[in-house]
Amino acid sequence: MARFSLVFAAAGVLLLVALATVAEATTITTIIVDDENISRKQSGGCSMQMQDPMMLNDCMMYLMSSTQGGGSRRAMMRESPQEYMRMCCMQLENMEQECMCESLEMMMMKQGGMQPQMMSRMMNMAKNLPMQCGLMNQPCQMQSGWF
Repeated sequence: MARFSLVFAAAGVLLLVALATVAEATTITTIIVDDENISRKQSGGCSMQMQDPMMLNDCMMYLMSSTQGGGSRRAMMRESPQEYMRMCCMQLENMEQECMCESLEMMMMKQGGMQPQMMSRMMNMAKNLPMQCGLMNQPCQMQSGWF
C-alpha cells in the first residue's frame, strides 16, 4: 500500500511539473487594431474620399455662386450662396480634418474651362472654407500654379 502511495505521489509531482511547464510556455497575446487608420490606409486615404463626385458638390456650388455675381449660372442655381455654404460646411464636417484641404484642392483641380482670374478667386475662397466653417484655425495650403 505504501508502494502505491509513493507511485501516486511521484505521478502527482510529475503531473504538476508538466502542468507548470505548459503554463509557463503558454503566452497570451492581445493585439489592439486601429480599424479606422488601417481602413483609411488600405482604401487610399483622402483620395478615396474624393472618388465620390458629389463629395464636395455643395462647396463647388458655393464657390461658383459667390464668384459668378448676378450671371446666368447663378440664376440657374437652386440655392442661395449662404445655403450652399451651410451645406458645404456639412460636407466638410463629414471628412477627416487632415483630408479637407487635399479634397478641396482635388475638387479645384477637376474644374476646367474657367478663366485664370476666376479660378484664382475660387481657389482663394476654397482655401478658407474649413476656417469659415469653424473646422480649422488656419487656411489650407494649396498649390496655385496649376491653372
